[in-house]
Amino acid sequence: MISKEEARIGTTMSNLFVALILINFGIQVFVLGPDQVGYDPTWGPALSISGFALGFSLLFVFYITTKLFGGPENPYVTIAGSIAFVAQVVQTIGSFGQVNAYNNDDAFLSANEIGNAIGGVSSGWGVTIGIFGLVALRTAKSVELIPSYGRFAGYGGATLILISTLGFALGVLPDTLGIVVSALGGLLLYPMFIFSLGKAFTNSQS
Repeated sequence: MISKEEARIGTTMSNLFVALILINFGIQVFVLGPDQVGYDPTWGPALSISGFALGFSLLFVFYITTKLFGGPENPYVTIAGSIAFVAQVVQTIGSFGQVNAYNNDDAFLSANEIGNAIGGVSSGWGVTIGIFGLVALRTAKSVELIPSYGRFAGYGGATLILISTLGFALGVLPDTLGIVVSALGGLLLYPMFIFSLGKAFTNSQS
C-alpha cells in the first residue's frame, strides 16, 4: 500500500505529466511546425525545461505505481518498475544535453548530434516503459483501482509504444505508419494511462 501523502503526490505528478505532454506537443506542432528539423535555439531551452519536468514527474508516478502494485506477491511489477525507473532517470538527465551543447563553444558534440544520441537511447526506454505498463495492468489490484478507460488506454498505449519503438529500431515499420502509431500510443493512450494511475492512487485510499 501507499500512504495518503504518496497518493496525493502521485496524483499531482500524473496530472502534471499529462499537462506537460500537451505543452510539449503544442510547441512542437503549432509553434515549430512539422517541418522543423534539429535543435531550435529559440524554443529549445523551453523544451529542455519542460522535458526535464515531464521526466521528473514520471519518475514519481513510476515509483509510486511500483510500490502500489508490486511487492512480494507481484515481483514482476517490482522488477519491471525498477528497470523502467532507471531507464526514465537516464532519459530525464539527458533533457539539458542539447541546450548545453548549443551554448557551449567547446562542446565535443553539436546539439543535433546529442539529440540523435538521446534518440538512440530512447529505443530501450520505450521498451521498458511499455513492458512495465503491461505488467502492472495484469495485477488484480489494478483491476480494482484503475478506471476502465485507463486500463484500455494502458494496454493500447503500452502495446503501441512497444510496436513503434521496436519497429523503428529494427527498420521494419514504414515511417508514415510509425509516426501514427507513435502519436496514438505516446501522445494519447499512454498519457491517459498515466492520468488514470493518478485516479488509482486516490482510489487506494478509499
